[in-house]
Amino acid sequence: MASYVVGDVQGCFDDLMLLLDEIKFDLYKDKLVFCGDIVNRGGQSLQVLRWIYAHQYCCQVTLGNHDLSLLAQYFVPKFRKSRNIEFKTIFAATDCSLLMNWLLKQNILIYLKTFKTIVVHAGIYPNWSLKRARKEAKMLEVILQTDPINFFKNMYGAKPNHWHKKLKGMDRARFVVNSFTRMRFLYKNGGLNFKAKGELSTFSKLIPWFNYQPQKHRKAKIIYGHWSTLGLFYKNNTICIDTGKVWGGQLTAFALDENMQASKHIFQV
Repeated sequence: MASYVVGDVQGCFDDLMLLLDEIKFDLYKDKLVFCGDIVNRGGQSLQVLRWIYAHQYCCQVTLGNHDLSLLAQYFVPKFRKSRNIEFKTIFAATDCSLLMNWLLKQNILIYLKTFKTIVVHAGIYPNWSLKRARKEAKMLEVILQTDPINFFKNMYGAKPNHWHKKLKGMDRARFVVNSFTRMRFLYKNGGLNFKAKGELSTFSKLIPWFNYQPQKHRKAKIIYGHWSTLGLFYKNNTICIDTGKVWGGQLTAFALDENMQASKHIFQV
């Protein structure tokens, strides 16, 4: 049995199928973990959703910002954008409700204990321990499943951008969702910056989350996506596998085992 983490698919269904051929994926023995943004921009988001839903017995999904945007537009129709043909196709599908309610139940963070590996979409806030990160992720998952309309009505926004244990309600939920699904750079004081999204050298006064100290969760490897300008990138026991397929790059799968040597575990199409 083999396990793989797959980078941002973003609706590139044909390429996902090519990647599965490349790794010789066995539907009945192997496992896939998607690190978020399975939909949007690639033109085949409905096919991606349907395939993962049909094969959920061998697939796990962490939610990315594009997945949450899709859910927000489904549960709060006033957020829908007429120019997003891809989402309109999903909303018009006969199985839309089935797929959206399934997507809503997916993970914010997946901890693969056997491999000592965490899978998230954007990263883990540096001042959080693994225990804290898992607790905040679980809190968010509960909110999504119990009160999605209120959550999505209030999800958008960049404030608060500093963590404090006393944060409550939507302020806390918004910080948590932004950390897990939108984070790239931090200010020196630990605040999240959501405007900077390019290459590391472009923003010398900001600190990428994986370089910020302290890092309380370094005993586990973190695999994430979200940052396509990084490409395949290794730093401080973290691995970015968003290699920008939707932007003309590649779709990446990372093979997991208990003694990972990264260069031997990358598959791309």
